[in-house]
Amino acid sequence: RRVLFRSALDIDGTTIRPDGTVSKRVQQAIQTTREAGVQVVLCTGRAFHTGVGPLASSIGLTAAREGEAEPQAIVNNGGASVDLRTEHVRWERLIPEGHVGNLLEAIVGVGATPLVEQAPSDGGKMFTWADHVAHPAAKLFAHAWMRIDDIVAVGPEVLSRVAVRTCWMGACGDYPTVQRAHEALVRVAVSHPEFDVFWSADWLAPSDPNHVAGVRPLGVNKSHGLATFAAEFGTDLSACVAIGDEMNDFEMLRDVGFGVAMGQAPDRLKSVANAITSSNIDDGVAEAIARWVLPFA
Repeated sequence: RRVLFRSALDIDGTTIRPDGTVSKRVQQAIQTTREAGVQVVLCTGRAFHTGVGPLASSIGLTAAREGEAEPQAIVNNGGASVDLRTEHVRWERLIPEGHVGNLLEAIVGVGATPLVEQAPSDGGKMFTWADHVAHPAAKLFAHAWMRIDDIVAVGPEVLSRVAVRTCWMGACGDYPTVQRAHEALVRVAVSHPEFDVFWSADWLAPSDPNHVAGVRPLGVNKSHGLATFAAEFGTDLSACVAIGDEMNDFEMLRDVGFGVAMGQAPDRLKSVANAITSSNIDDGVAEAIARWVLPFA
């Protein structure tokens, strides 16, 4: 049997319910896991300052147990790690500064609205155009990613300055506009393969009025973040179990020793998981821990 030493939990749609709370059953399951000697780490698309610290504290992850690594959270979709006790950024992966100008030009040049995420160590704000010129998709996606309070409206000159150190850039708009932006960004990436480009068309229909194409440092996703975390104490992804519910969990569930998709997850995510648990409404994390973590601890 495979021994699992680390357990990674997504937050939204996985550990928490739709109302943002963690059920007592899930809290108890997490504590039982840690008592069995399995370290639990949050691995989320959120920036740290969007409630990750308080959530980690509420489920007991800020206090290290003997033999555990320093309590931390993997945030920004695997782009950074933050110490849960000091709230200092332990490491971060940024888009190479020399390419930021070309990327912004590619986004703006096709009429898309830029959405730029500042480096976590610089504050982690998000920048875009003012409301009267920004496409609604910019705020829609920021809201979906728990970032609506982080949006700062700026002009082109300011955006060029604050975008120099960024962990993610997005092109927002309707389907045709974002399609053009995606094509332009891919052309830049072909010439400078230091970053990845993705497009919401992988999970949204063309008829959806709001789309986004994103750029992130090459190879950075939750799998990368979890692998970096595991390597710090001499293990790798094969010794990890991960639980998630959305497409930003795809690489993580695919690459770990045992990946579990939540019951409400899209079929594409379920296709790479080793198992499927109940939904977050039905405490799927607690079920997954009982069935696929504790028996191998």
